[in-house]
Amino acid sequence: MGCGASQAMDKHGGAKPYKATPGENADATNVDAEVDPKYAEALSKFTNVFAIYGKSSPALAGVIVDGTVTFTLLTATGEVYSRNFDRLALKTLKQAKCSWSNWFKQVKHQLKKAGVKPSGDGIMLCIPPDGRYAAFDVSLPSCGKDVALAHKVLLNPMVKLFCSYKEKDDSKGTNVEWSLNQKKASCIELNQKVESINAELAPLAKMAQQTRVDAEGARERSEGVRKKLLRLQDSLASKNADRLYSDGLSHYRLHVPQARLHVPVRKSGNQHVMARIRARFGGDLSIPSPMGDDPGSHDILKLLEKLETWEFDVTQLSNATGGTPLFHTCYYILHKHGLVQHFKIDHAILCNFLEVLEGGYHKNAYHNNLHAADVVHITDYILEAGGLKATLKMNENDCFAALVAAAIHDYDHPGLNNNFHIRTGSYLATLYNDRSVLENHHLTAIFSLIKNPTYNIFHSMSFETYKDIRDTIVEMVLSTDMGLHNQVLQAFQRRMAEDKEWAGKEDMRLCASITIKMADISNCCRPKATYKEWAKAIAAEFYHQGDTEERLGLPISPFMDRRKDEQEFPRGQMSFMNYVVVPLFEAAATLLPKMAFAVEQVMRNKADILNRNISS
Repeated sequence: MGCGASQAMDKHGGAKPYKATPGENADATNVDAEVDPKYAEALSKFTNVFAIYGKSSPALAGVIVDGTVTFTLLTATGEVYSRNFDRLALKTLKQAKCSWSNWFKQVKHQLKKAGVKPSGDGIMLCIPPDGRYAAFDVSLPSCGKDVALAHKVLLNPMVKLFCSYKEKDDSKGTNVEWSLNQKKASCIELNQKVESINAELAPLAKMAQQTRVDAEGARERSEGVRKKLLRLQDSLASKNADRLYSDGLSHYRLHVPQARLHVPVRKSGNQHVMARIRARFGGDLSIPSPMGDDPGSHDILKLLEKLETWEFDVTQLSNATGGTPLFHTCYYILHKHGLVQHFKIDHAILCNFLEVLEGGYHKNAYHNNLHAADVVHITDYILEAGGLKATLKMNENDCFAALVAAAIHDYDHPGLNNNFHIRTGSYLATLYNDRSVLENHHLTAIFSLIKNPTYNIFHSMSFETYKDIRDTIVEMVLSTDMGLHNQVLQAFQRRMAEDKEWAGKEDMRLCASITIKMADISNCCRPKATYKEWAKAIAAEFYHQGDTEERLGLPISPFMDRRKDEQEFPRGQMSFMNYVVVPLFEAAATLLPKMAFAVEQVMRNKADILNRNISS
């Protein structure tokens, strides 16, 4: 339009008069197109502004002259579409089909003064004399690229409108370009102030972060001193589990002396992230949302959205959340399934439970809060994307039990396995008669914890519902004992051989046990980079136990001697895949064909081991 406008001006900058020919394009000509030369300067200002904004996007203009409304659309390619409407035509038209161009704010403002009012995606016009607003259709017939016609149906009416307001109040003026430049300058000034303030705040934010880190370190050291004092003061203290866990933290007395001291630290979840999760999944909107905005919360939400994929990396989430991947994974998935809403779990109690749950995971190389969050992720993946939930028609009780079992399945794990406890005659081994020692301990610790109402996420349930969910959780967590692996797998294979539909609680719990077992050892089925990091972690924990066994004068357990890493690590991984992982995932894939891809990934990782591409 900028080009067309310049051709409509004479060499001295004045407007060339143009008179419409009678009958010419009857749908767009009922306007006196002759322009008084005295308005040339105004026309020049208006067309200059139009040319600036008409370069990159279509422009829509509407003006009122002598009771006739003219709407004109100029496309980016220079084509002109125009149509006139008299009062009678406006009254008969029903629906608007065209939106205002965002850039034409000044013209829009002038049109509103003239009685034109935007409404939704269309435009409403006030029609005298009754003053009612009526919608009208602004679909426009093409006028081609006729410069003279564009001048007539767009520029002249605009100039008349411009001049009429200029004559009414010359002091106000209508220099659109000046107004726009003024606003741009104001925005630039504001942006500079914001940048200056941010620069001043940056050192303060850094100091605040360091202060939080120092405070957390001091808290850990203080708690460590408290634990040591307790040992000195009460070496014969009661080992009643209800009392030991009543404060919501794991307790050193139930572990072997060789376990590293764990000082549980409670960390809260990101309030902005939790508010967005509740808003997205229909959570309790009565919970106050934090003021302002936290830019980091957007990144955390993007990572949580990847929980729907097999490739989700829990390490990235841990880094983004300040070491609380389990809290955020559980909070997101429980809301996504609608379980918090269904069971009416109190928000404060849920947060308390998730905080102490994450705090109760030791800083082991492998059995830590990252592993717990990863198992929750894979359990959810098998339920949803893998098709288990739909295949077994699992209800809310079943889904809640499966996800809670995944979250707690290694709670308070000391980093030394069942065999070590049995060989050293630990308190836990004696308590549970050498049967699924740690698995029983994880369950006892959690169900002792929820005796405290502060952490009881089952608070709103009837006894029957709670008993149903608890029984499923117990069966699932006990099934993660690798000493029971063949027993659980063979039970599943026998059930698969039966020619009858999967239904009932017994079938559901068997499949749920298979699911948590798959999630627990799914590292071997993950993409190479992810598998490699988990393999390094389990090797580090194994070698810590091997070092401890050597110090005690015990024979070092298989694959736990760090001096034999180069030979035993690849051999141990291949053996575990061949005899444990592959048979389990192949059996599961017969019931859940969508999980067959995991077996293929195991095969690729095995090939990499054989090629010596993966090592500890």
